[in-house]
Amino acid sequence: MTVQIVTDSSCCLSKELAEKAGITVLDLHVEGEGEEQTTSSLSSLELTASYARLMERGGDAGVLALHLSKQLSATYANACVAAGVFDGQVKVLDTKSIGMVLGFAALSAAEVAREGADLDTVVAVAEESLKNSSLWLYVHQLDVLRKGGRLSVGQALLTSTLAIKPILQVTEGKLTLAAKTRTQAKAMDRVVDLVRRLVIDEAVAGKGNPRDVQIAVHHSDAEDQAVDLSARLGEMIEQLNQLEAPTEPPEPRPHSLRRQVRIETWKSLPQVEVSIVSIPEVLQLHVGQGALGVAATLRGTPENVEATEVAAEAADTEADDSAEEAADKSAETAEAPDAPVANGEKAEDNGAESSDTE
Repeated sequence: MTVQIVTDSSCCLSKELAEKAGITVLDLHVEGEGEEQTTSSLSSLELTASYARLMERGGDAGVLALHLSKQLSATYANACVAAGVFDGQVKVLDTKSIGMVLGFAALSAAEVAREGADLDTVVAVAEESLKNSSLWLYVHQLDVLRKGGRLSVGQALLTSTLAIKPILQVTEGKLTLAAKTRTQAKAMDRVVDLVRRLVIDEAVAGKGNPRDVQIAVHHSDAEDQAVDLSARLGEMIEQLNQLEAPTEPPEPRPHSLRRQVRIETWKSLPQVEVSIVSIPEVLQLHVGQGALGVAATLRGTPENVEATEVAAEAADTEADDSAEEAADKSAETAEAPDAPVANGEKAEDNGAESSDTE
């Protein structure tokens, strides 16, 4: 009895990898030919039949369904209808994402399912993976996104008018603007910077025991560019690994706790794995040719999160101390004119001070 994992072709998993992991991938529909091609969601009838087969295969251990964001397709709504037939034995997650963010979650869930985990545990693992994943997308042809309804007319018009090469991010299931650049080269620079920040943040939060980082470079008929981007990410990781962190933190200074935390935890960077995946036809119709994307996920549950908490407390302490210092100075300034004086000394002093200032 094994919990079954099912997703759809928007996950970007190769057939070989999905089969090896025991993941069922349902194909989203592509209809028509040439410029008339369109995509359509999986119907509730199709999904009900698929879930029933998986329930039988897994000995009624349950099914976890990971489909693309409900903001991007009706598949999620249809999956919920289909799951209602199985009295809680089919769990459908709103992944709020697409691409290898789904793929990574499915792989993580399938791994614990093979080890004998129950449905609730498998669901929790998938949710953790989704929560700790990011997806950035560079689209060469924004008009394709606009025509598909994934980008507003205003957004598309603004970027084309200003000659902006935007980097998009999937946030809460929707495409949002992550950064604005002027050229594709600058866009790739920015993507590398975004991944660098993710790796560094995990090094700090991990406090000597960071989670592994898995990265998937997506491409739509742009394999050469994907290989180049993958190589740049690898070089960036290598450069980070070669940085020499101080063996001893500097002499403590007021309000320097956050900096000390960063220095002490910098010594252990996450292990990073970079792969390249092709964007399937059903997504190519929406992102166009030449699109590039990067999905990144943190593998596992952090065993040590004190560094993040300490850094946050340090930041709060700095803010509180600064506020107290400002309040003290303000109080001193306010008290000075009210200090007891005799025989008109106050007026004379004030006059002297005014003369000095002048």
